[in-house]
Amino acid sequence: MDGPEFRDRTPRHSRSRTAWRIVRGLAAAALIAGAAFLAAGVIYADPRFDGLFEVSRGPGPGQATAGQPGQPGQPAAVEAVRPDTPPPGVGEQDEPLGRPQKPAVASSSYRFLALNDDGTPVGYSPCRPLHYVVNAALAPEGAERLVGEAIGTISRATGIRFIDDGPTTEEPSPSRVPYQQDVYGDRWAPLLIAWTTPEQASQLAGPVIGTGGSTHFSFGNGPKSFVTGSLELDAPQIGEDLSRTDGAAYATAVILHELSHVMGLEHVDDPTQLMYPEIGTPDGLAAGDLNGLYELGSAQCRKDL
Repeated sequence: MDGPEFRDRTPRHSRSRTAWRIVRGLAAAALIAGAAFLAAGVIYADPRFDGLFEVSRGPGPGQATAGQPGQPGQPAAVEAVRPDTPPPGVGEQDEPLGRPQKPAVASSSYRFLALNDDGTPVGYSPCRPLHYVVNAALAPEGAERLVGEAIGTISRATGIRFIDDGPTTEEPSPSRVPYQQDVYGDRWAPLLIAWTTPEQASQLAGPVIGTGGSTHFSFGNGPKSFVTGSLELDAPQIGEDLSRTDGAAYATAVILHELSHVMGLEHVDDPTQLMYPEIGTPDGLAAGDLNGLYELGSAQCRKDL
């Protein structure tokens, strides 16, 4: 019996960029927010959400995670047929691990980066944790807590449970391989968050301050799901930003914007949303952003991936 085949054997990565200007009074700095690359083959204290954002260490680089069998009917031969993918269902549970926080205000001011044929947005499986690693070797002073706080915000908005696998020396790449068995074991590579420079990450050339996105796979014409992603932050630019009085708030806005791309949100035309290409005040996620992330938290579970 032949196993299912991915729509494309090799992920194709692409990125789109949009000018993102951050305006502070009379001063305006030209910044760039990178949209997510797609692989076709593209805190508010509340006891209900206790444990959703885990800061405990996960398996970490070089340590394999035990796999789980796929859904009934999933051929055992699929692993041999697809040596560039991990065993299916690693870390997948029978039910979502968390519940997204329902937005207080309804809004349709959001867009998705990718849709399935049935119109549902492409997102991460809510039934497995999204592991992440951070390359913080070049992180500017004062940035230590920014990533963790932003991830906590995104976790509450989507219901996705994040697990910090600790530091990594992996460098960002525009064609990052989603399955790195020698580094991360028999699972999809964790989300890579890298503080870097334009010299290390060419996609940050010029005024670009950050890029982010995710890779999705599907079987044949079946539904797509994100399996891993990456986020690159321009350490020198954000370090300069942090020297300003309100710098931490603006740096957090950049990280939240890019993480929202990672989760599956696209830019919008509504200037009141964080996913608008230009930002005036760093008020965080607005109603449209939150409603879009809430929808992404309802993606289907995927024991077959």
